[in-house]
Amino acid sequence: MIRIGAINQLVVERKTDIGYMLKSDEGEIFLHVNETVFRELDPGDSVEAFLYFDQKGRLAATLKEPLITIDEPAFLAVKDIQPIGCFMEMGISKDVLLSKDVLPHDRKLWPIEGDMVLCTLKVKGKFVVKIATQDEVPLTTEKPLELKDVVKARVHRIGNQGINLVTDDYQFIFVHHTMYKKSYRLGEEIEVKIVYHSDQGYTGSLIPQKEVALHEDANRILSYLNRRGELHLTNESPPEEIDQVLGMSKKAFKRAIGKLYRERKIIIDGGRIRRVVDQDV
Repeated sequence: MIRIGAINQLVVERKTDIGYMLKSDEGEIFLHVNETVFRELDPGDSVEAFLYFDQKGRLAATLKEPLITIDEPAFLAVKDIQPIGCFMEMGISKDVLLSKDVLPHDRKLWPIEGDMVLCTLKVKGKFVVKIATQDEVPLTTEKPLELKDVVKARVHRIGNQGINLVTDDYQFIFVHHTMYKKSYRLGEEIEVKIVYHSDQGYTGSLIPQKEVALHEDANRILSYLNRRGELHLTNESPPEEIDQVLGMSKKAFKRAIGKLYRERKIIIDGGRIRRVVDQDV
């Protein structure tokens, strides 16, 4: 049984003026001479042919090797952008549509020409591609990412809580919205630093390490205030006391307090610090 969107082992049945007819269980399939990669074929020859729908929606064959099949997801490059979506290069004479229905609502977040998106191929009376899910993509390496590694990855999904990235060898990395300061488009290649790993996967950061530390220190102070209500430390407190209470240096403490004060998240009242609540605003 033939498989559309996959490579099939077929036999040349006869030659025509402009190509060949391949024999299959579902009738003859046309192989245009331009799709033979310059091979001269004879009746009875066996070929490995990729089956697809041509521009008129007819089932056709090519001996060109596709970049993607229904069995294997792949990164595809954006070749053209239209109101209905992005047309992706799939390695044969026909491009495939990544519909606007699966792209971000904001057009500014769409990929641009040349960007690469990790896709899966679907056959629904015609070819379409979808953005691959993590379950559909097998790892191509056994080597895990290490904390503090800086790796190249592409924006794979954009959500309210952050963005998901994927590396060339299909490692997925989540970046929380607090860990970047600008918008990124789907398919854009960026460098990300690995900052955490758990059973749920990798977490990364797109901001300088100093700012990551500042963010973490500020959150540590807020967590302390949530538990204790007040913090009896000031800029004049000795470094040993700050380290004993919060586990951070005096310099880091002063930076984090300054950040929280500018963001109006804390009130400094004499020798104590407390968190801003609604009635304080």
